Amino acid sequence: MNWHTIISVLMVVVLKVVGMTLFLMYFPQIFGKNDFNFVPTKGYATVPQMVTVGFTPTGSSRTVCPTGWALHQGKCFLLTTSESSWNKSRSYCEGEGSTLAIVNTPEKLKFLQDIAGAEMYFIGLIYQPAEKRWRWINNSVFNGNVTNHRQNFNCVTIGLTNTFDAALCDINHRWICEKNAK
Repeated sequence: MNWHTIISVLMVVVLKVVGMTLFLMYFPQIFGKNDFNFVPTKGYATVPQMVTVGFTPTGSSRTVCPTGWALHQGKCFLLTTSESSWNKSRSYCEGEGSTLAIVNTPEKLKFLQDIAGAEMYFIGLIYQPAEKRWRWINNSVFNGNVTNHRQNFNCVTIGLTNTFDAALCDINHRWICEKNAK
């Protein structure tokens, strides 16, 4: 091997190291608005750790979600890996300063189904037998279809299928909490 070849190989290695270093240093600044850093957290599904959007011209203002919560359209979502009844799930979300998810747009449904995968998650939709209609926990009326609605199937899950599925409220499932991003 001659010196000319050795110097050429060293130059290529140095250029690659410098290029990769610059890429890694500036990647978050260039792509930070859509950068999802997926990390597993104890007791929760793997979701984006902290998502930043909406930089001001000075770069000082951010919209973020707490660690373990996913950001979508100004809302933070927490998908649990533990399972509980619908009422206990609702209480848990309230303790986190949130509610069970209100999935009232097709975009929100697609986003949550994409990260839910094949698991079933309770959301904030419940059947009102006296009214014979579905309502969100904020008391707004649901204008969609719920599959598998049978007697006593008064709660709803998403995730396993591309639909809203009725479920028994006392059966344990995972759940999704929702709150406004800060």
